[in-house]
Amino acid sequence: MKRRSIPNNTALNVLTEAGYRCAVPTCRGILALDIHHIVEVSENGGNDQGNLLALCPTCHALFHRGEIRRDSIYAWKAMLVSLSRAFDTSTIDDLLFLATPEAQDLKISADGVLKFSKLIASGLATIDLAIRNHNPNHYLYLYRVILTPRGQQLISAWTSGDRSAVAAIFGNAT
Repeated sequence: MKRRSIPNNTALNVLTEAGYRCAVPTCRGILALDIHHIVEVSENGGNDQGNLLALCPTCHALFHRGEIRRDSIYAWKAMLVSLSRAFDTSTIDDLLFLATPEAQDLKISADGVLKFSKLIASGLATIDLAIRNHNPNHYLYLYRVILTPRGQQLISAWTSGDRSAVAAIFGNAT
C-alpha cells in the first residue's frame, strides 16, 4: 500500500489526544513527536485517528526494533483515548505523578488538594490527613493525596502495557 500523508487535522487530533506527549506512560517526552501507525501502512493500516499514536522518536524506534510490544501500543492507545475523554492533560499527568516515589511523601495544604479534585471525584485518588498542628496562633493541616486501589490498578495496567489488564479496567475488550 502506498503511504499517504496524514491529514493535518488528524495529526492534530492524535497529538491533542496524547496531550502533546509521547503515549508511552513511562516516557511522556515532549520535545519531538512522531505519528506512529498502530497497524502499519504495509499491513493496510490507514491514516484514521484510531490507528495513530503519538510517540517520541526514541520510543518509535524501540517499537520498530521490537523492544516495545504491539500489545502495549494497543493498550496505551486505549488508555489515552479513555483518559483524554475523561480528563485534561494536566490531570492525566497528576495521575501519573501520584504513582511516583516522590509523591508518597508529599504533603499539601487544603487548597493544594484542589489540584487533584478530578482524580478524587473519579475515585482514582483519595486524601488523608497527614499533619494536624494546633497552637494558639496558627492552625496547620496538611494532607496526602494517594492513589486508591482502583487508581493503582489503572496505573499498573497502563504502565505495563498489558492489553487484557486495560480491558479489565474498562470492562470491555480493547
